[in-house]
Amino acid sequence: MQGIEEQPLVERHELRPAAEIGVGIVGYGTVGRAAAEILTNNAEEIRRRTDGVSIRVTRLCRRSPGVEETGVNGIKISSDWKDVVSAKDVDIVIEAMGGTGVAHDVVRSSILSGKAVVTANKALLAQFGEEIFSLADRAGVPVGIEASVGGGVPVIRVISEALAADRILAVYGIVNGTANFILTQMESHGVEFSEALQQAQTIGYAEADPGLDIDGLDARDKISILARLAFNSGVPPAHIPVTGIRSIKATDFHYAYRLDSTIRLVAAAERYGNNITISVRPWLVRRDSMLAKVDGANNAIFLVGESVGTQMLYGRGAGGGATGAAVLSDVVQIARHLGRDLVMPSGLSGFHQPEKLHLADHTRPVPWYLRLTIGDRPGILARIAEAIAREGINIDSVLQEPHMAKENLSFVVTLEPVPANVVERAARAINQFDFMLEPILVLPMISQAGGSHS
Repeated sequence: MQGIEEQPLVERHELRPAAEIGVGIVGYGTVGRAAAEILTNNAEEIRRRTDGVSIRVTRLCRRSPGVEETGVNGIKISSDWKDVVSAKDVDIVIEAMGGTGVAHDVVRSSILSGKAVVTANKALLAQFGEEIFSLADRAGVPVGIEASVGGGVPVIRVISEALAADRILAVYGIVNGTANFILTQMESHGVEFSEALQQAQTIGYAEADPGLDIDGLDARDKISILARLAFNSGVPPAHIPVTGIRSIKATDFHYAYRLDSTIRLVAAAERYGNNITISVRPWLVRRDSMLAKVDGANNAIFLVGESVGTQMLYGRGAGGGATGAAVLSDVVQIARHLGRDLVMPSGLSGFHQPEKLHLADHTRPVPWYLRLTIGDRPGILARIAEAIAREGINIDSVLQEPHMAKENLSFVVTLEPVPANVVERAARAINQFDFMLEPILVLPMISQAGGSHS
């Protein structure tokens, strides 16, 4: 058309001549094997989605392979991770070992060797994330971490890309499928914690040593990562208050039902004034809330943005297939760039900030559920009420099932909204009474986590 100056076409980067990206996997267990099999079985589909970039597993490693054991593509499995990291036919290293010892060495050595890295290791990232990303920046190689939180739920990419222009007010949710499976078994079948844990171990959701899951440490590492990305600076995992689910009993679900609620282990981080509140603990949540509807080994993560409001991401949070697919989402994205000799930018700005988040001294006032187990005798309720009133707290209700054994009696006191530090002072005082048979169970009562943002 006349009068319109013709513009030059934008240069298109062509595939490099050898458009095959080699992937080495260190840790050929549940996640590593699943990633390898998905990548191999879907090779042609992945090639079409990457405009012709071929991605192929070329090296495998695990700690104790069988004699002459082979994996996908007939690859002999090595016991030495250095065989993978140093291999010339490896462009991307998947670290699927777990832990923070050897896995740290694998990731560092891969980066220093100029290899891109993909990891699902939330403990490693929570503890060494700043160091890893700083090293990767200097080396000019990408690091993918999508599978570190939420398994197959793409929360990392949503925070770092889809919500990059919004101000995030809160991130919270159910991020440990093992703990959630145990709690929903207790809720659905009326069983005690020990029986529900055994069921989780039998079907493979819980390890022989389940402490990381049931004590909230896995969820702590995950909320540390999410808070870093959401608020653009970090919280050391050791500074995050954590309460696990070992103390939850079948009777708590009975009382929760009477309060039109249920119990979920929730990891939450929220802006509060100019600071941040962050914690992992069981919550009493209303049965009509979205949190209550998350059952089994599923995860649900809620993101509250100043402009977009509340967004929910839901899906399988555990298992080799879901986590392996999340690992491969990073592999595919990195391979697209490598196949065209492009530098892949890192959108994970929170790992590039040396500043630490300032934690609030107080939390938002919420109602509370207190379950007390006592040896019954006259005057107990009056002494408990006095300890509560001494902190300026109002009692909302007292619930007690009839016909319970007096020598081991459980009852519930619900409180009107106060900050956590206030109710915890009252709980410490009550725990000193000689009639208390076990420590008081203290649960926040929230219709949906995230305070006024819910």
